Amino acid sequence: MNFSRPLLVLTGATGALGSAIIPRLLQTYPQTDLLAIVRGKTQEEARQRLAQAVDQPEFWQAQQHRIHVLTGDVSLPDLGMTPEQAAIVSQHCRKLFHFAANVRFSASLEESIAGNIDCTRTTLAFAERCMAANPAFELHYASTAYVSGTRRDPVLEDDLDCGQSFSNPYEQTKLAAEIMVTQARERMPVTIYRPSQVLCLSADGKVRKLFGFLEFLKLACSKKAIIPCLPANPQVRTDMVPIDYVCDAIAWLSQDAESQGKNHLLAAGTARSLPMEIVAEIALSKIRSHAGAAAAPVLEYVSDQEFQSRAEAGKIHPGLVALLSIYQTYLSWDRDFRTDTTDARLARAGIHLPDMEQALRQAVNYVVEQYYPLPKAA
Repeated sequence: MNFSRPLLVLTGATGALGSAIIPRLLQTYPQTDLLAIVRGKTQEEARQRLAQAVDQPEFWQAQQHRIHVLTGDVSLPDLGMTPEQAAIVSQHCRKLFHFAANVRFSASLEESIAGNIDCTRTTLAFAERCMAANPAFELHYASTAYVSGTRRDPVLEDDLDCGQSFSNPYEQTKLAAEIMVTQARERMPVTIYRPSQVLCLSADGKVRKLFGFLEFLKLACSKKAIIPCLPANPQVRTDMVPIDYVCDAIAWLSQDAESQGKNHLLAAGTARSLPMEIVAEIALSKIRSHAGAAAAPVLEYVSDQEFQSRAEAGKIHPGLVALLSIYQTYLSWDRDFRTDTTDARLARAGIHLPDMEQALRQAVNYVVEQYYPLPKAA
């Protein structure tokens, strides 16, 4: 607790986005240290959890002197810190990055409220304390492009509550949380980031966490769950962005004077997203080349009623039924995210969304080779 330099404080540090952004923040802000609030029974346990989540041993060895870890709980006042810790941290905190959230689409409304609304409320209260101690303090908040809910019209970066309905409690509670954060702009500088579906593909070619589309791919790699059909529109464009792009963008935007205090939509948009049938064929082609043609038959696109009939007849793996209960809405229509303003800001730093077909192929190759077991050679 003896901080000699300004602090970047990070919640959600062991999550996919939080653990991936730590190296970028330390590189972007060389004159600062980083403090992560991490759950754990002991300080050492919390630190080990963070090191495992970052999963970059060489980086950790070189930069661990700049990384501080406090056991805490974002759902509690002062993020679960002791009064003494909270007083010291608030005095040194220059930027608070609130990435903690319940990102499960399948979470109940109660769970989503606790993870997204309640934790944002306690974080805002601590941010007020930091603002009182440091007039130059800033809050940076990770939201989601899916606060747009079930909207089918173009989604602009400054759109928020447009009377939309929601596909799940995650979308609903993230909108409510972002409304609270937006209202806090009356009292402090707040920058908001809205990524779409994050493809956890890093520059080293590894996929560290499986979300969304990659959960379907992992199921197909189990060898028990050949996916024969989908109740989906094959022309729907699934909006995905690589995690490296998202983290590079947030780190740079957070220090750019013209970008601070704005909303940033970090999405591919329909023009740069791939149709579902191409996404599926990239995955199935890799499985065929890896394990043979029988491992991935030609995918059939069927109506919701036909899929339900086959599921009730026991012709569909229950794992696929479960995944579709969570994700089917994202296979039904395009999300028209308009990213022109953020794209222009990022272009000044040379940050561009990579070719999504190439990125998707790289992710698919990694997941299939890691998760699809082949018989051992005799």
